[in-house]
This record gives sequence, structure tokens and C-alpha cells, in this order.
Amino acid sequence: MAPIAVDGVIPDGTLGYSDEEDQLQQASVHSLAAGKKVIICCVLGALTPTCNVKHVPSFIES
Repeated sequence: MAPIAVDGVIPDGTLGYSDEEDQLQQASVHSLAAGKKVIICCVLGALTPTCNVKHVPSFIES
């Protein structure tokens, strides 16, 4: 997949989340982002030793 350019359109998809009553809900990416500028970031391997010791602290510092 090619990188998404600034002001580009992200591919649509379905995200799952727990609502206030801890029930699984689904929403499309496009419906959540409609009319908004969105920043998407992720940390691969979150909560692994490499992530916690090396990646997250350097991200927080910058």
C-alpha cells in the first residue's frame, strides 16, 4: 500500500470499539473522519520491551 499523502483520502474500513455499556460497536473509518482533518498514528508491537524501552520514550521526548 502506498503512503497516504497530506490531504489524501484514507481507505475505508471498519473499526470495532466498546461503548459506554461495554458492548461491541462498529463504525466505518470514513463515517468517523467525515468533514474532519485526522491524524492517525500507531505503535507496532505496543507494550513489547523494545517498544516500551526504546520507541515510546524517544517519541515522548520529541
